[in-house]
Amino acid sequence: MHDNGNLMTAPPKITIVTPSFNQARYLRRTLTSVAGQKGVDVEHILLDGGSTDATQEVIRAHGSHLTFWRSEQDLGQTMALIEGFQRAQGQILGWLNSDDYLWDEYALLKVTRAFSDNPKAAMVSGDTVLVAADETPVMMDMTWRPSARQMRYNMAVPQQSTFWKAEAYHAAGGIDPHFKYCMDFDLFQRMSQGRSIVRIPHILAAFRLHPASKTAALGDVFRREAAICQNRYGQGLAHKFMVKAVTMEIRLRSIFAETCAFFSNRRLPCLANARLEPCRAWARRRYDLRF
Repeated sequence: MHDNGNLMTAPPKITIVTPSFNQARYLRRTLTSVAGQKGVDVEHILLDGGSTDATQEVIRAHGSHLTFWRSEQDLGQTMALIEGFQRAQGQILGWLNSDDYLWDEYALLKVTRAFSDNPKAAMVSGDTVLVAADETPVMMDMTWRPSARQMRYNMAVPQQSTFWKAEAYHAAGGIDPHFKYCMDFDLFQRMSQGRSIVRIPHILAAFRLHPASKTAALGDVFRREAAICQNRYGQGLAHKFMVKAVTMEIRLRSIFAETCAFFSNRRLPCLANARLEPCRAWARRRYDLRF
């Protein structure tokens, strides 16, 4: 709360949207990670696509905090997200897939403070831990001063730890229903242009790696849709060079962010860097993945 004379301004509401389908094994962790957030006004909306596993039982047991949920056949993750954000009442938005989770109970408080400290920011983004199915930390996804310029060429921020103002989301036109995998790249790219992104130097979320995850299952779709985003603002040899150059810049900045964290005595749960292909190749072999 901020004292402005005799007026008290309430902290902003954060809306978290969770699309779900047959992820009962992991959903409890997702739900409890949001329900356990402290110091924030959070609205959690869950859209399940008619799961045939124990999803509804998990929701009834651990979803008492949910503002809204439904479980019925739908048109997939992208349309579920669109529906969720249409229902959202928060001034700050984000989404958390049903096999991912917020890292600790103060993750969203860090988000609200970042927006408070940077009122002109449209987006804030923190660090993400990539974990195995059993939540063993595998790799870190860290950025250093992500920018709209970087987003023109590649996905510069981890989706699980990125949050944005509702006004920026609506001004950008929201999620494009034509994307099945890279709807985050597409949205963040459009939403960031002409707006600023602020980095939060803390772990905000965990991204779970497992053979049945969308990351593992839709590699071809990812590459096709990523190419659409990467070529939105240019074509030709010079543009292809810029895509490669900015991709390398993002990787080097990620190494720099991790190095700074290490030497500032931040306790990182693991040191492998998710932006480096040798680390990703090791994870693919170790955990039977195809991303």
